[in-house]
Amino acid sequence: MKPKRIQFTLADNLAGVGRAGQLVTMSLAPVDTYDPTELPTYLAGFKPFGFRADEMSPVVMVDQSKGKRRDFSSDDAFRRVDVKSSLQAGLPEVDPKSALTDYACVERVIGSYIPDQTESEAGPLYKPRQSAMRRCANAIGLDRELDVTALLTAAGSWNANNTVNLAAAFAWNGGATSDPIFDLETRIQASSQPVTGIWMNQRVGFAFLRHALVRDHMRQMLGDRGVDTATTTVADASASKLVDFVIPGLPPFHICASKVKNETTSLLDYVMGDQVVLVANPAGVPTDGEEIATSQTFRVRMGAGVGYEVREFRVEDRSARGGTMVVVYQSDIAVMPANTAGGRIGGVIV
Repeated sequence: MKPKRIQFTLADNLAGVGRAGQLVTMSLAPVDTYDPTELPTYLAGFKPFGFRADEMSPVVMVDQSKGKRRDFSSDDAFRRVDVKSSLQAGLPEVDPKSALTDYACVERVIGSYIPDQTESEAGPLYKPRQSAMRRCANAIGLDRELDVTALLTAAGSWNANNTVNLAAAFAWNGGATSDPIFDLETRIQASSQPVTGIWMNQRVGFAFLRHALVRDHMRQMLGDRGVDTATTTVADASASKLVDFVIPGLPPFHICASKVKNETTSLLDYVMGDQVVLVANPAGVPTDGEEIATSQTFRVRMGAGVGYEVREFRVEDRSARGGTMVVVYQSDIAVMPANTAGGRIGGVIV
């Protein structure tokens, strides 16, 4: 049905409209012909970059939030013992050295309230309950990402021989005497265990791959195509496409592209600072006393056995019709059993 136009007579002169006594017909705006509602085919938002804390600090499932872990000393592997003897001499002896270290998991929990009215009136694309759960999971994932990267990038977390801060002249993004390959090889040599991965944020990754000496090293092994492929891969980092690349002669590289809002500047900062972390994380859980990781996370299994729990409950004393509270929680702690396994390089960007 064609909508009616509104007509009225002016009581006084009105500039730009008409004079007193004149009949005026109002033009219709779009809002006059329909009720504005949410677009049923549009639902936009932001997706976080992939969280990689579980790779940097592999998870060991535990039953209790507090306990003790046993680590054997590096002396058992590397300290020389006088084993030379004679026919009449007494037996030289050794004792395996181990120590129990306490750990205490950190509880992480977050909830989101969904009013019944919001859920009942939501459009076809917007699912309030699923959105609330996803938001809660992202909050916990970001918090853990920040904790793990802070642990691994702190100079104080490492043995003094396994961490270095480069002077400006050696910075990878323009230092006159910089040599990223040499810096990495030096940290690998200082590690007490074989390095299994090299971690850096996206900005450091770009600086590394732009460096002339790195590109020359890659061309020798991979040709120009290998350089271009690695650079493109770093640029494609996202939540659904976690980025890894390989340079012959070095451990695998991993890009940590996750970001966090800076509450002071309102800009997005990389969760992992402008540093490089080398880790020695053997596959699986150490059980033979001859393997140890740079970092591992002790996580409580909880009821479902997967380390995360989701629950919901009715809330009747909020809003007119009440609603549902969705809760996501987990309990874990990242530790560094071996601060001599792997290494850290600071000052790579100036």
